[in-house]
Amino acid sequence: MVKVHPALPEIPIQPAAWDWLQRSGVTIRVRDPSSTRGGGFWWPDRKLVDLFTAQEEAAIHELAHAWWHERRLQGTAAAELIVAVVRLSEESDPRYQRAAELARQYVYGIPSQPDPNSPTGWWRGLLVEGNDWEMFAGLASGVMGNLALLPDYVRCFYTGLFDEPAS
Repeated sequence: MVKVHPALPEIPIQPAAWDWLQRSGVTIRVRDPSSTRGGGFWWPDRKLVDLFTAQEEAAIHELAHAWWHERRLQGTAAAELIVAVVRLSEESDPRYQRAAELARQYVYGIPSQPDPNSPTGWWRGLLVEGNDWEMFAGLASGVMGNLALLPDYVRCFYTGLFDEPAS
């Protein structure tokens, strides 16, 4: 657990990961530290995690973007994550229920969620766009950085970023 910004609670990021992000030039801005409503952006060109509020979930999500940004371009990492998310979408182990539900949404979309920009009129998910970066960050915040909630074949992508589960 590390305190990455005075307005945020400690989050389950490894100290070495936070050190690496800082050495890489990543900074965090919290626009409204009095609120925890959420939201934010990762601005890679500025290496800025720009949080609308002091919400822990948003901080985990945007820091995951910052961590994955360069790693996704190494070899076949992005494609391997997508394959793991497709596998996770079919996971039946109840320990991974939350992550599997998110994966199903990423892979198959949400027909009940309107999307006027989609040819179907509903949100088709992230797989159709090959959007590994939102899959990575979405799973990170979806399990709040708790790697015990991810099966090994997905957890391995977060090695070095979040605290490892107790054995």
